[in-house]
Amino acid sequence: MTTPLLREFNQADVDWLGQTGTLRSLQAGDRLHTPPQPLDHLWIVVSGQLSVVLEAQPVNEGDKAIATEILRLSSGELTGAIPAVTTHLSRSTLFALTDAIVLALPLAALTQKLADDANFAAPFYRVVALSMRHQLTQWAMQMGYSVALLGQLQLKEAATVFAELADSDLDWMMAVRQVESVKPGTPLLRCGYPVDALHLLLEGAVGLNAEEQPPNLVVAALRPELERAETEFARLSRGDLIGETLLLDSAPASVGAIALRESTLLTIPRWRLLAKLLYDRPFAARLYRLLALLLASKQQLMLEKLGVLAPNTDLDGQLLERVALAEARFEWLVQRLQTQAQF
Repeated sequence: MTTPLLREFNQADVDWLGQTGTLRSLQAGDRLHTPPQPLDHLWIVVSGQLSVVLEAQPVNEGDKAIATEILRLSSGELTGAIPAVTTHLSRSTLFALTDAIVLALPLAALTQKLADDANFAAPFYRVVALSMRHQLTQWAMQMGYSVALLGQLQLKEAATVFAELADSDLDWMMAVRQVESVKPGTPLLRCGYPVDALHLLLEGAVGLNAEEQPPNLVVAALRPELERAETEFARLSRGDLIGETLLLDSAPASVGAIALRESTLLTIPRWRLLAKLLYDRPFAARLYRLLALLLASKQQLMLEKLGVLAPNTDLDGQLLERVALAEARFEWLVQRLQTQAQF
């Protein structure tokens, strides 16, 4: 198994995986999952290659569905049941491209471990988020950079953010936050520059911009005077996050963010956030799980835009409750900030 799995987990975590999981040998063509079977295991590829295939819904009745490979997994990568992270994988076919060995982790045991051990949950959800971001990058290379941007259109993060965070997390954000108002045209992220802070948009609107082709980040940073054709691919509104990629690594921003009108931001400096993630493991587990959820949403939206996956319009009672909880928490946070500003 390779990075990021071994880079993020310590020896005790790897030992637990080996003791809890079962090694399974596959021959080329063997299937691990076929819909509508439920996903009841997380699989970690030990050797060989796996393929994840989705059947695109036919446009006209009577047409045959078109099978599309969306992922190709190799040693160290994971797939299957990911507790608390909703993905499209339950509707996909997973099979071995070559002779392979996988480590199968039962969903029940993994779910219990994540609930009981924050020191395991934090690196686990970080690995999941890193894996999902890598997959999005693969799609961008295969399908065109501008197509990848479609995956973020109309993505509303507020419901996910405030349903996942605990009350203690909001208290910490209140304690370390900087609240600032910015004028229209103020850049919040610059392509090629480091991401120095995580922003929560309280009021206003922010546009995300990117070049049609993958940018040369060195040129973007060191030659800012050069004009480059950029396209706005998404607009963020109240409750959305800006700069959340700093939770994963220190890579420079590959997109730009600019205030479209007068906006109010809750800003947490990078150094404070990284220190909190290092020393508060339950907080780290919740935040990395949040990031995995956001990336899973982007994956689903991208596949819907490409016509590979049918839109999921089902809103069950549990989801509606989460949205209501998120809205209540966000309004509570805004009211607290407004009250403190008066004194």
